Amino acid sequence: MRVFQSSTTSVGLLVLVLIFILLIALIVVFSQQILINLAGVDVQANILAYVVAIAFPLILLGLIVFQIVRLIRERTSHKPGSRLKTRLLMFFVLIALLSSIPQALLSVNFVNSAINFWLEARLGEALRGGLSISLEYYRDTVENLRGFNRSPLLSSILEDLNRNPERLWRNVRTVNSEVQFIQVFAADGSEVLFRGEPQGRLRSLGIFNEQTGDLPKEDREDASILRNASVFELNGREYAVVVGRLMPEDFDDKARRLTESLEIFNQLNRYKRLFRLVLIFFYFFFSFPIFLLSILVSFLLTEEIIRPIVNLEEATRRVAEGDFSFRILSRSADELSHLVGSFNRMVSELSHSREKLRQSEKISAWQEIAQRLAHEIKNPLTPIKLSAQRILRKYSADPEAGAGEFQNVLKASVSSIVREVDNLNELLVEFREFARLPMPRLQSIPLGELVEEVVAMYRNLSASVAIDCSHVSEDSVVRADPGQIKQVIANLIRNAIQAMPRGGEVSIRSAVVNKENRRFCRIWIKDSGEGIPEEIRNRVFEPYFTSKREGAGLGLAIVERIVFDHDGSIWFETQEGVGTTFIIDLPLG
Repeated sequence: MRVFQSSTTSVGLLVLVLIFILLIALIVVFSQQILINLAGVDVQANILAYVVAIAFPLILLGLIVFQIVRLIRERTSHKPGSRLKTRLLMFFVLIALLSSIPQALLSVNFVNSAINFWLEARLGEALRGGLSISLEYYRDTVENLRGFNRSPLLSSILEDLNRNPERLWRNVRTVNSEVQFIQVFAADGSEVLFRGEPQGRLRSLGIFNEQTGDLPKEDREDASILRNASVFELNGREYAVVVGRLMPEDFDDKARRLTESLEIFNQLNRYKRLFRLVLIFFYFFFSFPIFLLSILVSFLLTEEIIRPIVNLEEATRRVAEGDFSFRILSRSADELSHLVGSFNRMVSELSHSREKLRQSEKISAWQEIAQRLAHEIKNPLTPIKLSAQRILRKYSADPEAGAGEFQNVLKASVSSIVREVDNLNELLVEFREFARLPMPRLQSIPLGELVEEVVAMYRNLSASVAIDCSHVSEDSVVRADPGQIKQVIANLIRNAIQAMPRGGEVSIRSAVVNKENRRFCRIWIKDSGEGIPEEIRNRVFEPYFTSKREGAGLGLAIVERIVFDHDGSIWFETQEGVGTTFIIDLPLG
């Protein structure tokens, strides 16, 4: 019994699908990380990524090499289905190449286009222009605060410090709208006035006389503050005046990112060609495992497709060899299961028909044997009966007849009876030998020595017949029973000599041939007789059929049975007036 094992392949396919999903995830993560590294991030953070990226393809490549070696061994050992498996595998690999090559070309072209777009000169100019605008805006703001705090106009505006602070603030905003707050400190550091954005308020000014000019920029989470301080004298008293402005939200962060982006752009533009090669290399580096994975999937799919065919082939071979008990069990419920069911039903019907045919053949064989034995035994019984009746008549007619005359009749009749009894005994011996022919005891024997030994017995049997066995290869070694093969060759040589009553030549030669993936030793035994008439050619190997006056017709039947018992084959080629050649194929040792 043979079961289609599909569960193992299904588990293998599921594992490969999970590996494929994991591989896609790794490619996404590692490719992003590598691109970041190319931009200047620490490479040591991705050691694990590099290890996995190198080890994973090596593992897949090792599995593929193992499968290829296994396939080569199957081809070498001529395992059924190995050639079809190779063709299917090559087909799947070709499909993978046909689908991956255009994708690779498209991806490389896309990488080139993307790099050219990313590193376009106008993009760099835009980054530099944006950074320049940001710096220019910052410088203009600082210069504006510095110039306003030093202008004489501020002194006249500060005259309303004690009289009307609100009008002072309005005048400041009217003169310079860029100023978003103003703060005035007395000489002792106390605050005299503050108007504007509360975020720009200082808690203290520090050392009064030292806090003039541009004050340090103050960075907060929500804003950056620019201030400028100056000292003024009003009504005999000194005051420190601080004006300032709140920069736009995230101004510093955006300016810093602009600076970093410009640095990255310059770096990538400087190594644009190398960057393109690196991207293409990593594309193929990550695509190669996918291609290897597709080849592994091809191996599994090929195995899944081939296994049922191989099982059917093996089942067919077993049935052809006579094992009608062989069945195939299928776990699947597809079209193949219906084919398997039909095959099993066919084998069952063949087994049943074979049993019936065997019984019919057995009955028919015994009927034919009984008829032939009755015919062959009846033939010698007639002369035996006639001879006995002759003796009885001679004695009854004249009991007192002369002893000499009666002795002559008795001697002739008894001789006839003995001769016919001997013929009958020879017939029964041949029948017993055919019925009790043992199975061959196989051993490796040199064919040349065996043929020479048989030919030596018949070489001087007829002076008019020459036997040539010089073309029998001395290196040919067959797996056979020496005694039975001698019997085969002797029988064929004897038949060849009998087919040439006026003399002729018997030639024996051999050669090694390949047939059905096996090697055989082919033997030709050729005579130069009259050939076999066409009307009896189909009956040559039939038991008890003979065209000779003597013999039971079992010689060639025994020869055929011995050859078949040796897992060989025998046939003949004949032409009337030219001769007959018997050809035997025996397995090599």
